[in-house]
Amino acid sequence: TAMLTSFMRVSFSKRKIPKTYLRILAGAAALAYVTSSHASLILLAPQDFQGTGLGAVNTILTIQSPGSSSTESGGVSFNGTTDATTGDAKTGASQTQTRTLAELGITSAQNLRIVFNALEPGGTGSSIQLSNLVLTIYSSSGATLFSSGAFTPILFPDTFTGAGNSGFVFGLDATQALAAQTAGFGSTSNRIGLSATANLATGGFETFFVANKPAGVVVQAIPEPTTALLLGLGLLGFSWRRQK
Repeated sequence: TAMLTSFMRVSFSKRKIPKTYLRILAGAAALAYVTSSHASLILLAPQDFQGTGLGAVNTILTIQSPGSSSTESGGVSFNGTTDATTGDAKTGASQTQTRTLAELGITSAQNLRIVFNALEPGGTGSSIQLSNLVLTIYSSSGATLFSSGAFTPILFPDTFTGAGNSGFVFGLDATQALAAQTAGFGSTSNRIGLSATANLATGGFETFFVANKPAGVVVQAIPEPTTALLLGLGLLGFSWRRQK
């Protein structure tokens, strides 16, 4: 995969690549590092969401590594009265907050998407590992109604510097989506919070926003890592050829 990443840099360095193609490359390369698992939050194929800035989407969590540390970990929860943040969560305007299902406009757990935006300096070659990601649904009184299960760490070998260039999409697996729907979607006043840990960070911020699955998107099971990588590169090549 390291050789392939190098090939991608060399092959396309002489021409400006549209962000759409960079997203395909990033998603495909990341899939090559995913091992088979039964994690409840799973990496999905790239999807097109409108807006990527903190104020343009429903950002729930923003984390940044402190000082010279390469690890960043933080979260946001709801205690029935106010939000509570932990660790390296940033608390500026629109950076970290729980949000109600009504605010998010999400009525189905299987359509819920978490988008991880890695904002690392240095351009291509800036890797980051997402070591943990947990979604929790709280009642309006602060009770925990649902919490996603064990997360399988994923290494993203390239993050393509710039907000919105590295949106990696996650969703609940079928079992957890059913559990979340049953336990956490009984009231639109229920709130969603997140916690996350990332390693190999050299800057940040890393942001996480929650959204509905884009209209018209057909969710497909992720193929084996090698197959997914070849598929992503094939889509890139096809789209690139049409632009020539």
